Amino acid sequence: MLWCFTINCMKLTILGSGTLIPNGKKNSAGFFVETSNARIMLDCGAGTLHALARFGVEWQSLTHLFLSHFHVDHIGELASLFFALRYGLSRERQQPLMLIAPQGIDRILECLKQAFGEKIFNPPFPFQQRVVAAGDTLQIADDCHLTFAKTPHTDESLAIKIISEGKTLGYTGDTDFSESLMRFFHHTDLLISECAYLEPQAGKKHLSITDLGKLAMGSEVNQLVITHTYFNLPEAEIQQRLGAIFTGEIIIGSDGLSLEV
Repeated sequence: MLWCFTINCMKLTILGSGTLIPNGKKNSAGFFVETSNARIMLDCGAGTLHALARFGVEWQSLTHLFLSHFHVDHIGELASLFFALRYGLSRERQQPLMLIAPQGIDRILECLKQAFGEKIFNPPFPFQQRVVAAGDTLQIADDCHLTFAKTPHTDESLAIKIISEGKTLGYTGDTDFSESLMRFFHHTDLLISECAYLEPQAGKKHLSITDLGKLAMGSEVNQLVITHTYFNLPEAEIQQRLGAIFTGEIIIGSDGLSLEV
């Protein structure tokens, strides 16, 4: 069967707002974006598979999976997700699933196949694999397309923008500060961003509060959703520190939070 989606806006559900460190309240990175004609999962870190059901998203009608890079806290449940899509569907589907990832995904999939068997990545419905790079644009549905930009984190790491029906949602993945990213996310309606540290850390390619404030302010984004923090501060203090630099709306991401764009 082909799914007919009825949502009239983009909807974001946070599946995992945490990091690699085990946390009773936060899964590792994962986000679910629903548009009028697509269901897009952004990364699939530890805990995000069961979060799909816990937070009531239409995981069985997933149409696209984007991997920002290959650190385990962002792709740790890749095999488990495909295992669920192969054996756990409650109804037959013919809707294709597209895996979108940077260069190097072939190596990851081959290793997972050797570990868990070929069948996992041979689902009983059409499956496509698409390697993307910075500057690429990918039309995935009527009035919905994706664009990508390089992030300073790993050799392959990418950021993504989802543009649907005049609205834009961005996701940094893991990244250090970059003026090119500031241009890439210019006038984004909602930006999901990591904010790893209170202050810049030498040799750590992640954003600090100050750098995130500069990135968001320079990009003139409307809403900023903060995730992937290694520090533990009261939300009011995070809001105050960021608000001294960025004047848009600041939202502290949490697992299960849903927002409309």
